[in-house]
Amino acid sequence: MVGGLLNVVIVGGSLAGLMHGIVLKRLGHNVHILNREQSTQLQTQGAGIGTTDSVKEFCDAYDLLDGEFWVTSPNIQFLTPEATVKNTWNIEMPMTTWNALYFRLRANFDGLESPYAPHPQTSLLEGDGRVQYEDGKTVTGVQYHGGKVSVEYEDGDGHLDTLHADLVIAADGPGSTVRRILEPSVERKYVGYVTFRGTVPENEISAETREVFGTKLTFYQMDKTHILLYNIPGENGNLTPGHRAYNYAWYANYPADSPALARVMTDRSGHQHRSTVPIGQLDPSVWAEQLALAARVLPGPFRELVQKTQRPFVQAINEATSPRAVYFDGKLLVVGDALATFRPHGAASTAQAAHSALLLARVMKGELALPQWETRVLRFARMRSRLSVVLGNRYQAGLGTLAVSVVQLGWVWAVQTLVSLIWG
Repeated sequence: MVGGLLNVVIVGGSLAGLMHGIVLKRLGHNVHILNREQSTQLQTQGAGIGTTDSVKEFCDAYDLLDGEFWVTSPNIQFLTPEATVKNTWNIEMPMTTWNALYFRLRANFDGLESPYAPHPQTSLLEGDGRVQYEDGKTVTGVQYHGGKVSVEYEDGDGHLDTLHADLVIAADGPGSTVRRILEPSVERKYVGYVTFRGTVPENEISAETREVFGTKLTFYQMDKTHILLYNIPGENGNLTPGHRAYNYAWYANYPADSPALARVMTDRSGHQHRSTVPIGQLDPSVWAEQLALAARVLPGPFRELVQKTQRPFVQAINEATSPRAVYFDGKLLVVGDALATFRPHGAASTAQAAHSALLLARVMKGELALPQWETRVLRFARMRSRLSVVLGNRYQAGLGTLAVSVVQLGWVWAVQTLVSLIWG
């Protein structure tokens, strides 16, 4: 893709869209992001995320802000029912929040000021391309003609408009409209369980519980279910001990199309959601049952955390993988969760976005051919997808299901290794 400067449209303004936008902007290309949600809606996403090696590599290369924005877990511990440590894995895991990373990326993309980056002064450096970030723009179609990609979209008032681009990046998430247009047979599949999630400020937890958890990534395994917890930055990215927060995910099996699943995914106003019941919208009766269950089955420290959760939310776990990442003669690329939606167990979603963006930089500099980019991002997607299945089945399914997923992971690894040896 070495050549003149491009006019780029990115569909989706979350983490993957911003990472690719920053890369392209720094290379001098003009980038226009169309984001479906309003920024205030994006800010309500309270999930913690892993700051993997590829995310750190991206930040080292492109983040102009100073300082860390994560809490590092020194190891992973597994608790007994009595809340003693049964086992420890010496694996370091830096964890942050969606908000902390989003606002950091926005500061680098278009200089957005926020409590996370009050005075960024990073929006436009010498050699940068022009950028624009627009909320409330719902993409309805993409077409290719005359070497250009036309992106059709609707604003919040129902007005229709079209942008014409030299390159389009589809980063519109798990429910990607662009993927649905290009690959209508690829659908998100519910995998059979949900996760109840919540965040509690560190200073609201008892000293005894803080002593058990510390800053360690902590698991507790039950019969075909589990709960895990980790430390994350507190309000506005605060990393000061005592002002951080604990974030947890508690998984529960519900058969697809069952009345129980429908009830859990129906919010307090009676609206049934497909993927996420937002923060503050969980049906109180559903949460009351979860609190009662916590009192019966969770060790004391986890029980305290669940009981002190003020704004829980629930997510249905889905997965999907596109067979391709490059369309329209290389003028449209599918990235991030639009390319592959993983189960959350391997902390792979943000890693996938960073991995793809770093490789795209090499394509734009002429260091990597676009077919090689596609091979590598698909290889990453397929391996991480199978690994997330293994990890999910390790905790949520029986040994037979786990064994099958391990064999499938081994087969994918063997095929990918062979392809890599032959084609690079």
